[in-house]
Amino acid sequence: MSWRQIAASCAFVVASVLAAPAAETPGRYLLGPQDRLTIRVYDLRRNTGEAYSWTALNGEFSVAADGTVSLPLIGQIKAAGGTPTDLAEAIGTSLKQAADLAETPAASVEVAKYRPYYITGAVQQPGKFEYQPGLTVLQAVSTAEGLLRGSDPRAIRKEMVTTRGELRTLVTERIALAAKQARLDAEIASADAVTFGEDLKGALDKARADQAMRGEQLLFETRRNSVKAEIAAIEQSMTSFRAEISALENKSKSLDRQIELSRGELNLVNDLVAKGLTITPRKLAAEQSQAAFESNRLDVQVAMLRAQQSLTRAERDIIELRSRFRRDALADAADTRLKLAQNDEKTLTAGRLSADAESQALGSGEDGAEMLTPRYEVTRRVGDRSNTWLAQEDAQVEPGDVVRVILVRNQNGKSGETPQGPAPQIPSPQVSVPQVSAPRRPSEGGNVSRAGPASADAVRRAAESADR
Repeated sequence: MSWRQIAASCAFVVASVLAAPAAETPGRYLLGPQDRLTIRVYDLRRNTGEAYSWTALNGEFSVAADGTVSLPLIGQIKAAGGTPTDLAEAIGTSLKQAADLAETPAASVEVAKYRPYYITGAVQQPGKFEYQPGLTVLQAVSTAEGLLRGSDPRAIRKEMVTTRGELRTLVTERIALAAKQARLDAEIASADAVTFGEDLKGALDKARADQAMRGEQLLFETRRNSVKAEIAAIEQSMTSFRAEISALENKSKSLDRQIELSRGELNLVNDLVAKGLTITPRKLAAEQSQAAFESNRLDVQVAMLRAQQSLTRAERDIIELRSRFRRDALADAADTRLKLAQNDEKTLTAGRLSADAESQALGSGEDGAEMLTPRYEVTRRVGDRSNTWLAQEDAQVEPGDVVRVILVRNQNGKSGETPQGPAPQIPSPQVSVPQVSAPRRPSEGGNVSRAGPASADAVRRAAESADR
């Protein structure tokens, strides 16, 4: 065999190796970590006309985590990001330099085992799987044993009915709690009317929300009028006490004048008695009269003190009444906020359970399956960044890709329709694809929010789920 024939055979081997993946996958196949490669290196000896095999370099090698292949005599060669042809050329060039050869040896690189791909989300068996050339998204889902489904349709149906009923109950409870919270906030702020939020005004169950708002508004007015009536009664008593105090003050002044007159009369009588112009019994009568006036004045002063105490007590009762009303409203508001938080957590849990039951119903023949449609996202690492995009069932999957399966609720409740329009085809890895954030998965909350307590939108979505 001549050296030309050997070189032609080597070129044919390399071409045949590269042709299969290039024909079955979009674009060129780029090597990456965990790829298992079969490498063969030959050198034509011109003096003998025979092909020399570099045994140390022939065999299977793996692409390491740093994207390099470690070869004897040569060392580490960068493989990740390049094609098998690029690696073969690099091996030949490196060997020529290392061995100080006159000509570049012929090297061939074949992918013996592709790095795995990953599938996650609403599938029966998520995990890592061995890649096969020409793999599509639908085939990848099939290797994961298909879309998520339940083994007992009747149990799934029961779970769906139970969770939907619980969601409806929780939504009704939240409407009442939200209306109560608005009323308590108005009472704490001493407002003239209750201001209800948009979550109540725009609630799906408008009749129930209107009923709750009317009830809380009526209760607010009743409680406010009751407090005002109690305060008015106390203020009326205070007016009476002030009038009584004023009368007692006038009476005290009158007694003071009488006592002054009595004291003058007593002094006159004492002078007459001393001169022998009047008898002693008259002096005794004057003293008794003065003592009676002074006793009456003391009685009036005691009555004034009692009236003043009653007035002070009435003022304190008004302060205590308002303080108790506000204190009870604050305590009730704190308890209502706690119940709202608990309701939100229960709503999130019930939403997840409902979404899980609906997702398991897919493929089981239950009505819940008609409201869900699978959506596929493919995440592929290109260079130093990862790109994520929506994919159709016939889109090609490459090694290292992550396929995420998401079950989304149809807008019209009919199966077989894409919720956001037809998904675009997977672009070539060389094309820069904008990053698409993954939507919430049904198994992680479905139609409810994941961040902290449920928002009004989360409750609204939960109500939609419960109404189906």
